[in-house]
Amino acid sequence: MRTERLIKKNTMLSKQLCSENVVSLRELFPSFTHEFLESFKSMVDTEIRKEMHLDFEISEREHQHKISPILRLARPEDAKEITDIYKELYNGTYPYKEMEDVREVRKLIEDPQVQWIIFQDPSYHIAGCITFVLNFENKRGYIRGFMLKKEYQGYIDITKAMIGSMLGMIQKFQNKIYNWYVENRTAHARSQYSMWVCGIAPVAFYPNKDVFFGKVESDLMQILYDERSLNTLRDQECPKIIPDVESCFQYSSKRYNLGTCIIEAPEIHLEPSKLRTVRKNIHKHISKDKFGYETITFTLKNSESYFQFIYTPQVQNFEKTSYKVKSLEELHVFVDEFIKCRRELAVRYCEVFVSAYKPEHQQIFYNAGLSSKGYIPSWKYSNGVFKDQILFSIFDGTITQDIQLIHDGQELLQSLNLPYRYKYN
Repeated sequence: MRTERLIKKNTMLSKQLCSENVVSLRELFPSFTHEFLESFKSMVDTEIRKEMHLDFEISEREHQHKISPILRLARPEDAKEITDIYKELYNGTYPYKEMEDVREVRKLIEDPQVQWIIFQDPSYHIAGCITFVLNFENKRGYIRGFMLKKEYQGYIDITKAMIGSMLGMIQKFQNKIYNWYVENRTAHARSQYSMWVCGIAPVAFYPNKDVFFGKVESDLMQILYDERSLNTLRDQECPKIIPDVESCFQYSSKRYNLGTCIIEAPEIHLEPSKLRTVRKNIHKHISKDKFGYETITFTLKNSESYFQFIYTPQVQNFEKTSYKVKSLEELHVFVDEFIKCRRELAVRYCEVFVSAYKPEHQQIFYNAGLSSKGYIPSWKYSNGVFKDQILFSIFDGTITQDIQLIHDGQELLQSLNLPYRYKYN
């Protein structure tokens, strides 16, 4: 078999590596991006524009002689093979259909806000890929589509593939992207671990957010910070949180040394006349795209206030929620409409990121049935500073009992005290 020949070749190359090209597994799992880069300083050429060779070994771990992939940026002509990878791995059931559309993938490859990395075997055959979606406004990068063809699974070193990808992206965008995050599947823990090695650590949980192979799944949010975003650039205002958020805050504070917070339990007083006025002037708009996504927006007549989210029918969820309001009455009515839409569309999962400095807003979402699933430091960038936010969500059903998590993911779920059953990986 081709993979067996490649492993023999890779083993011979590994034996030729000098001792200075070995990094200890114990030196990995960094806290910040600069620590990650330091571990591989002078060991890997992080320029990924043409190709990156991962000529190093990681000691103290199993599977030492897996194939080291060669990394390069995707080219438009790779689009067809990339879509074939998605179709093969998900048997044509991948819910986000733009990733199965050749023209759409080609457009994404050409988009300067998207970095698509190809994994190649030593004979330069495409073995897999990973995608980085760059949000320069909020200075964060979203990692998605960590894919490996079936014939290479168990042969290609996915941990080294992840390490190389992160080295290339952090080095290239270190003064433009400060936070890197992923929404990892919990059906297995392999990709969770490969990212954890790079310092991409669990910070929040998405219960029953996704559907893969026709089965409802939860996701684990993992994140890696540039130290500047948590220290010199983090908002100095003390977070004000409701009691429901305290356990999430303590979990994140233990990892990132966030300092103190103020716990408040605000009473929400709403004026009936203002509520009537808002309800009278609310307008709902829905726009749909060719892949089935629906952007639902609530606006108010003669006002800049709004509440917007994306509905994905194929997985029955609401996400990417954003809003702007002038009063608690406006937010209350918007959230009422949000929940009403959830019932009308039989949506299983809804999420929203809420300011960690506005306990009244947190309380309104909590009163509507959403609860905190993670405290994310320095999540939103505005006017030169990073501000903390809290992930609130509501979901239907119970969390599957065969969920698999890395150790820190287990600790996160324990801190959330969710009513679930799961099996540790």
